[in-house]
Order: sequence, then structure tokens, then C-alpha cells
Amino acid sequence: MFLSVGVRFEANVEALNMVETAGNYGKHRRVPYLVEEDGKLKTVYVPAMSGESLAHAYQEHLVREALSASLPVCDDCQRGEFYKSMDEVHFAPKLFNREEVFESVLGNLSEVVNSTISILSSEIEKDRNKKKQNGDKIKELEKFREFMKNLTESENPREYIINNLSLASEVFGKYVIKKGILNLPPARIEEIIVKSCVVEDIGGFLYTGSTPIRRSSAFQVSYALPVKSVALFATSEPQLHARHAQMDASSKKGNASEQMIYYVETGTALYGFTFNLDLDAVGVSAITSKPVLDGDEIKKRREVSLKALFRMLSSGQFGAKLSRFFPVGGITELIVSVTDQPFVVTSPIYDDYIAKTQRRLEVLKSFGEESFLAVAEEEKVPEEALKEAIDYLHEKGAF
Repeated sequence: MFLSVGVRFEANVEALNMVETAGNYGKHRRVPYLVEEDGKLKTVYVPAMSGESLAHAYQEHLVREALSASLPVCDDCQRGEFYKSMDEVHFAPKLFNREEVFESVLGNLSEVVNSTISILSSEIEKDRNKKKQNGDKIKELEKFREFMKNLTESENPREYIINNLSLASEVFGKYVIKKGILNLPPARIEEIIVKSCVVEDIGGFLYTGSTPIRRSSAFQVSYALPVKSVALFATSEPQLHARHAQMDASSKKGNASEQMIYYVETGTALYGFTFNLDLDAVGVSAITSKPVLDGDEIKKRREVSLKALFRMLSSGQFGAKLSRFFPVGGITELIVSVTDQPFVVTSPIYDDYIAKTQRRLEVLKSFGEESFLAVAEEEKVPEEALKEAIDYLHEKGAF
């Protein structure tokens, strides 16, 4: 099933998406934008919030909801560092975190260790015979070899690896996986990653190992842009701030450290953005198109993906500089649709987006397709519309 949400929110004096600092001036993101004036199209520059920023916030909420439901989340994602399994070194910890994965992949650990030690010894010897030796590289290789030797003597290899996870990730990533000692096919690598981390399952990843693997995100999010009809009123303006230091009798008047003046460019606009979530992609391989998780786990992950979206929109916890520039305003309108096949609501940057979405869904119904639509405007609050959609998905057996 496919969920699509259109959101309009008012944000006065916000710094939700800053792009660079020039000296003491922090710039708000601005984008070129087409508007119509006097019957003609023209381009204006308006404040905006990137889809990357919104996606990062959603994944942070996804981490919290997944952990509260006792679902797996990798260490990097728990820290809010969404590197994902971008290479062998970042993938390697997923071989150790789950016991069943460790046993199935590294059941022949002694063979893996011996092959790795052999390759490391060969590289050490080769580097030592060079005219210009790289001492740091030789030390690193010797450290790797010592680790692998200690691993063979350990009573509990998995525990020893976890206690030395950073070093283990480098050795296994750069040698065991990259050198092909562990011959893992792409589908198996994707399966291990998906089983090990809810965020990488739902948020996707790009593994750039010897055989690249791309898993598209199950959710999509647009830029947040000003509503077309009022885009000309959207503005970004610098605000002057100053930090002061305490002065004592010995301080010289006019000392630069006493005061620091800086500017933060703030935006004010009525924004609209779209968020889509393909629930059918959760827990399903992007390579084989078959489930890699059991039905119960897939349903739990779908539920936390919906709760994360609800929490993000209800709390307003998305974007930058919330601690001192929390936007004044909030969600003014929201529309949410649920369909069996992908369907995206009309963008909320248009004033007639609700009516057009309703008409488009009527066309789908004429083809015999089921759909659900909830709208939050006037008396209904956004949380009520979102809950109606979540309840509908629950009734349909999505989770």
C-alpha cells in the first residue's frame, strides 16, 4: 500500500535550512521559483527547505520509534549519522551485531582468519621490501594481523570482535570482504543490511563495494517551498545578534573577545511539501523483489514508519536551529491518501490541491481501485487526519 501526504505549514522567523556561513553571516537556503504575475511567468528567489533536511529529520524519528519497538537499528543510525552501509568498512559491523548472521556467515571463522593473516603477511613483506617504506602503513597492517591472531585464541570470537568493533570493522571491511575472502553475493549483502537496520530498510542505502548495491528509499520527500499564490510575500531577512563576554578590570576596552556580532538569515513563508511512503517496499529485497523478513517483522516496521511520520509532523521537530529559532506558526492544512498502487497527492503549493486530489482519486475509483482520503482543514486538526489514515491501514492489515 502507498501513503501520500501533502502538508502546508506557516513558518515565521525560521532558520530551518541554512546553507553556508560567510564570515559572520549565516545564509538561509533559497531557490529559483516560477510564479505568475500579471499573466506572465517570472523567476524569483524564495526561502526553501531541502528534501534532504526533511528526510534526515524523518529518519531521526524513525530511529526513536524503532528502538522503542525493540527493532534493530545500527550504531551509526542510532547516533543520527546516516552513512548507511556505504562501503565494506561500514557494512562489516552488521556481520557481528546479530548472532544468527554471525553464525551463518562466519561459521568457518578459522579459515577466514588464516586466509586474512596470509594476505596481511604478504602485504607486510611486500611493503618492507620497498625502497621507500611507509612506516605507518606497515604498523597498521601489523596491528590488523595481531588482531586476527588474537581472534583465533579467543574463547568467544564474537564477543572479542564486538569489544574491538572499530578495529574489527576495518580488518573485515578492507580485507575479509573487499579481498573476497568472504564471498557474499549482492542479494545476501542486502539481506544482512536490511535485517540489521530498520533505517536502512526504509531509508535505503548505496553500497559502493566491489559489487555496488542500491536500495531505493521506501519514502520520498519534496523540498518545502512557498505556496504559489503567496510566494511573492515569502521573504528572507538577516537578524542581528551579539554574544558578550564578561569584562573585568584588566580587560581592555574594545577588545574583540568582549563582543561578537553575527547575522542569521531567517525566512518567513507559507510552505508546502509532499511526503510519500511505499509500505509494500518495507522488508522486501530490491534485488529479488522477495521478502527478506517474516510477516510479523514487516508489519512492525511498517507501523514504526507511520508513527515516525506522525511524530515528526505533530511535534514540528524537523529542520535546523530549533533551539533558538523554532518557527512561529504550524501546520495549517494537511491531506493524506492511501492507495493500493503508487499515487501522489497534488502538491500543496497549489491552492486547489485538495479539490484536484479528490477528483484524481475519483478517476482511480472508476477503474475499480480502492482509496482513502483524509483532509485536515478548518475544524479537523492534522493529527486527526493522520490517525484516520493509520487506522485505515491497520484495518486493511498493513500492520
